[in-house]
Amino acid sequence: MTRIILFLFLAFTATCTWAIGATSEMVRVGSGEIRYLGLIKVYDASLYLNAEQARTQQVLDSDVSRCLKLDYDVSLKVEHFVEGAETIMAKQHNQATIEAVRPEIDMLHQAYRDVEPGDSYFLCYDSKSGVTSLALNAQQLVAVESPQFAELYFGIWLGEKNPIDTKLRDQLLSRQL
Repeated sequence: MTRIILFLFLAFTATCTWAIGATSEMVRVGSGEIRYLGLIKVYDASLYLNAEQARTQQVLDSDVSRCLKLDYDVSLKVEHFVEGAETIMAKQHNQATIEAVRPEIDMLHQAYRDVEPGDSYFLCYDSKSGVTSLALNAQQLVAVESPQFAELYFGIWLGEKNPIDTKLRDQLLSRQL
């Protein structure tokens, strides 16, 4: 029993450390911002990849570790995150695709917290473990194990089809504008 508890503690600690400190092993490959109605800056976004994967065009592949950092300039409620994510995913995917990872989506959405100016969310995917972690201000909120979920959820910002903002996607992926 003691071994099981120790194993679970070490596994959780390793996941937390990876999610919170992952960008120290990664390089920023792109950054941009989201503005509401083109006027009010909502957040700055930065995409981090492992140095050896920084040139890949297949950022959403399950073998590519990645972190997305969002630095907020405005206050937002949990409902805004959930509504925004659900709206974008519905534009990108059919209902069957979304429902296939619905438990994972719900787990992440339940972990969201309201943000204030100066807060930062990290959404990180570790390709070795297949775990996506969400942290707010360096405090891990949830870890979701599913490469399929990671591909779908990171697609909100990085997907080819109907991302949250095409210009932001291209900036994050360092594409020429």
